[in-house]
Amino acid sequence: MEWNVTVLAQKWQNDQIPNTGIFLHATGGAGPYLFRSREYGDAAQRPRLVVTTADDQIHTLQPEADTYLESSTYRSLGTKDLLRLGTGTNGNNILLRFNLESLAGKSVTDARLVLTTYLQYGGSSIEASVFRCDQGDLDSSPPRYGLAQRFYDDKNIGEHNDVIFATGFEKPDWEDDWTSTSYNMDIVQADSVIHGFTPLQDKALAAWLVEGSNYGTSLIYKFEDKTGVEPEEIYFRYYLRLGSNWNQTVYGGKMPGISGTYGQAGWGGRKPDGTDGWSARGSFDLTVPAGNNPLTGRTPLGTYCYYADQPGTYGDVWLWNHGFNAFLVTGQWYCVEQYLKMNTPGEHDGVITAWVDGQQVFTKTDIMFRTVDALKIEQIWFNLYHGGTAVSPYDQHIFIDNVVVARSYIGPMAGRKNTLPFLMPMLLKD
Repeated sequence: MEWNVTVLAQKWQNDQIPNTGIFLHATGGAGPYLFRSREYGDAAQRPRLVVTTADDQIHTLQPEADTYLESSTYRSLGTKDLLRLGTGTNGNNILLRFNLESLAGKSVTDARLVLTTYLQYGGSSIEASVFRCDQGDLDSSPPRYGLAQRFYDDKNIGEHNDVIFATGFEKPDWEDDWTSTSYNMDIVQADSVIHGFTPLQDKALAAWLVEGSNYGTSLIYKFEDKTGVEPEEIYFRYYLRLGSNWNQTVYGGKMPGISGTYGQAGWGGRKPDGTDGWSARGSFDLTVPAGNNPLTGRTPLGTYCYYADQPGTYGDVWLWNHGFNAFLVTGQWYCVEQYLKMNTPGEHDGVITAWVDGQQVFTKTDIMFRTVDALKIEQIWFNLYHGGTAVSPYDQHIFIDNVVVARSYIGPMAGRKNTLPFLMPMLLKD
């Protein structure tokens, strides 16, 4: 199969755009189609870029990197001897990059991408389109600070006019600050030796998933119970440390977030209809397994959301994947903040935004949580849960500290050296 990529190659050669590679995407037809990759034994069937220059010379370039994308795994697929292209939401896309340095000083008049397909499924044709690969810009901006910057180590932060609730788990009666507390939790102190714990300050909350069980921890702060009114928008910040025994190999699960289930709908397969509930808990996904993936050992965070017009019975998972700052390692404190604004009833204008260490990692501005104004933000749902239905294969700990709920952006606390953004070169690598 052959594609004319002359314009793209000319722009690379003329330094009009960076050579970040080719994105091959199935825009129609059936599939998937399987192609030979650069690792295939017969060189004649490997991908190639055939370039004609103004001096009528033909240059055949081999890719310096190629791979395909598969939504079901974090493992590197760049060393396989095949490339897979398919249609649909979970279809496969192909990435290739060719080095044009050997053509320095030459003018490109024609360029053709050539791939060899050896196996086709699902029908006799596929519509495959070539695009410039845009891997996005890394977020190297400084952290965004908020009201917490005025309070060294969060001391007296609860006195700020916009703060509704704040706790560092220091008081003996800390549970009284919550509407309910359930399941596996304990207070650990600075001298505690447990699964890589190092204090953020003095005391912190330890929570854990139990081997062979789904249940971790559930703390609930109901706004009407504690303040007499349910808000339409809220900021929720906490510090999170994954224990040394944290490693998600089986399934993802739930993390702290915001909700309005009202005991009716919006969790556990109870699909909401816009009048009976919603939820936007945090989530964790599978830890990236060992290998040559630069994200190895990191656990991605996201939002697990039930909303009024969701397509399925269960909620949707939206990973916080901007800049990769929400891919967390064990044994390190992170400042995690979520903002939620209810939609105008019946409109797609609800908002969720998330930050990690002051870096924005996610935003979605078109959510319809509700169709009636009776649904508001009912509670902060401080949830740790494994699954789905899959149980945790072993005990796994997290540590929580410095929880703040406010009417305006909170940000990382002052007086602490915050985690530097994780900057990963977005390069195609085998």
